[in-house]
Amino acid sequence: MKEYGAYQRKEKLKISVLNDVAVPEHFHQDVELLYILEGTMDVMVGEKKTYLKQSDILVINANKRHSYHGTEDTLFVILSIEYQLFSDIFQSDDIIFWCDSTRDSSDKFDDLRKTLNRLLNHYLSVRGGVANLGHIALCYQVMDLLSVNFLVRTSDKESRTEQDRFEDRILQINNYIRAHYNQPISLKELSEKLFLSNGYLSRFFKKNYGMSFAEYLTNIRLYHAYDELVYSDNAITRIAYDNGFTSVTLFNKAFKKVYGDTPSAVRKKVSTAKQKTKQELPSAEIESRLEHFLRGEGIDKKAEPQKGNWSAAHSVNESCGMGQVWRQTINVGSAEDLLRSEVREHVLLLKEALGFQYVRFWNIFSSQMLIDITAAGKDYNFTRLDSILDFLLLQGLRPHLELGQKPKRIQRNVQHALVYELSPVQFQTLEQWEQVMDSLMRHLQRRYGREELAFWKMEIWYDERFSWEHDQMEHYYDLFNRTGAIVRKYSDMEIGGCGLRLGYGTESLRYFLQQWKLQPFQPDFISATNFAYIKGEEDEDLYSKRSTDEAHLKHGIDLLKDELKAAGMEHKKLYITEWNLSISDRNYINDTCFKGAYIIKNTMDVFHVVDGLAYFVGSDRASEYFDSSALLHGGTGLITKDGILKPAGFAFEFLNRLYPYFVGKGENYLITTDHHHTYGIICHNKNDLNYNYYFTSEDQLDKKQTWKYFQDRDALQLNLELTGLADGVYQVKMYRINEHYGSVLNIWSEMDFDGELTRNDIKYFRRVCEPKLTIHKETIVDGKVNLEILMEANEIAYIRLSKMI
Repeated sequence: MKEYGAYQRKEKLKISVLNDVAVPEHFHQDVELLYILEGTMDVMVGEKKTYLKQSDILVINANKRHSYHGTEDTLFVILSIEYQLFSDIFQSDDIIFWCDSTRDSSDKFDDLRKTLNRLLNHYLSVRGGVANLGHIALCYQVMDLLSVNFLVRTSDKESRTEQDRFEDRILQINNYIRAHYNQPISLKELSEKLFLSNGYLSRFFKKNYGMSFAEYLTNIRLYHAYDELVYSDNAITRIAYDNGFTSVTLFNKAFKKVYGDTPSAVRKKVSTAKQKTKQELPSAEIESRLEHFLRGEGIDKKAEPQKGNWSAAHSVNESCGMGQVWRQTINVGSAEDLLRSEVREHVLLLKEALGFQYVRFWNIFSSQMLIDITAAGKDYNFTRLDSILDFLLLQGLRPHLELGQKPKRIQRNVQHALVYELSPVQFQTLEQWEQVMDSLMRHLQRRYGREELAFWKMEIWYDERFSWEHDQMEHYYDLFNRTGAIVRKYSDMEIGGCGLRLGYGTESLRYFLQQWKLQPFQPDFISATNFAYIKGEEDEDLYSKRSTDEAHLKHGIDLLKDELKAAGMEHKKLYITEWNLSISDRNYINDTCFKGAYIIKNTMDVFHVVDGLAYFVGSDRASEYFDSSALLHGGTGLITKDGILKPAGFAFEFLNRLYPYFVGKGENYLITTDHHHTYGIICHNKNDLNYNYYFTSEDQLDKKQTWKYFQDRDALQLNLELTGLADGVYQVKMYRINEHYGSVLNIWSEMDFDGELTRNDIKYFRRVCEPKLTIHKETIVDGKVNLEILMEANEIAYIRLSKMI
């Protein structure tokens, strides 16, 4: 193994550039980042194998057994970061990173690569000299990116179980020993601190640590003593006593048992190795390869344009049709919710303001719907379901029926729910299900007619409480096959499924889709859900951490489309039937202008790659509870419980104003036309969320200071040039939503967040929560116009350019 420029003293963060290496299984307390510059590498972490290719990044967590083997042409970087550094910063001894570019296509990996390349560039230019502020600054930038984007914390665990309480005990033990290892502590003292018996704690250690308390304590002491021995000039006697050993003799004996030699002999060997390394020149081959890599990765490139000013030109003569997938469907909730007059009122508001065509709801077989599935002679009571369907059709809306029995939940954050009610398993057999479904479809055909049913949609959810096990998959295929056959007997409505969670379980998902493709009844569409979380498992604990990927929806769809293609199902329609940034119903970011910009940005990212996009959820009334008496409570709805459109709602209202023909788009804008000299442009200035947001529990965000949760507050200057226009006078209308105009949260802040608003106060909100409108005229000569649009942080805008007759 050859190494270029490894620094010779103890570093909090050590960088090494290596080639052609095979390292047997080992573990250490450092966090290790692997970055492949050239070639490929197989890495084993425990029983999990990862294949890394050029540009891949993998973080190996502390104390994880791992080995790796690179090809002969491998050139890669190891960044070793002292675990204690992260532990001290976050005041935690439970630090885990999920950073594996082979399993995630987040843009955040590009940010990390750019910073690593800058670090390597600096490293190369000073020939491995790292004792300067430039190196330190870049190292901390790498750590910041890892912490903000890839850190998983204890609070990200999905639930508190007996296993969690066991982990807490382990953590208590580890924390206590790490804090007092250099003191004369004993098993008796520790057992008293934990309120456990001496015998129980002794057995606990042997069972869960694989060694006695004394052996574990000695290992911790030796770890710290070795560092001090190698990286300081302290006397060996002092090192022994400073690290908790009662005598030099005991220290020497324990040290030799672990490291195979005495402390003095190891110190001498390390000192000799240091002197030898100082006299060696860096490998010319590795230095040359590193320089070649950095030049190929942009070492000489010019700086990218700043966000503050962006210009683009589009010809309106180049246009094509575009599907307005965002206005198809809105999620409302359980069927029983649609029996309530106040929910129906909000459905009407959403339809009028935002133009949705379908209402998606579920749990039609709940007890509140009065459909007795055990009824003798197939005498089922569908009157409450009829009431819902009649209401929707009367308003020009159509149903999207989700047949799954979804749990009712109101989430504080992903770990804690205010309400979580599992729907009981009602159908005992598939035969019972078939009997009820046949009666339901026959009833619907008779009441509404086959021609009307052809416009409806039906979906069958794969219960996420079930694991991706073969038996569960087979059960779902059987359920879908039987249901599809019944539905097709009575109607031509679309039927699909199964609510796949984008970005989760890729290997299991591929197998699931491949087997589904072999079934006799094929879905008309594939449905999927997307919320900006990353779910995974660490030491048998389930975690869900917020994703910092600003294109999480797009990347998830891209991955799913790849899997559909691999399964031969790429031609199926793809509906995203639930999507949002957050599942938290107590997250004040949901009420900010950012949420409107987030919706427009993500819709622009994917409108051309999916066939349907259903936001979750329509109204904050879906998340009312004892604690939601105030005007806003951080709900995920587009309108408040009092029927006031939020910036998120205005985002859909602006999208709804776009015309059916696509002209062009950029990162922050989308241009459409009606082919009759009228153009609709939507734009946004979404600012990225920062570490304050990701490190604060969603239900603990400060509604009074939401500004502190963003990377910056920069304005954006958009300069759009349209060509190919007919000459003449045009009217330009511009509608804006920002923190000064139309934002219900900011208007509420002007009232000091009063929690007891009157009916007249609510009427005032409805009047003033409207976009700011400006109108001016433009005279177009030579078919060209320049639109200068200055946008505040998180502002959204709609511009209508129309030729005056």
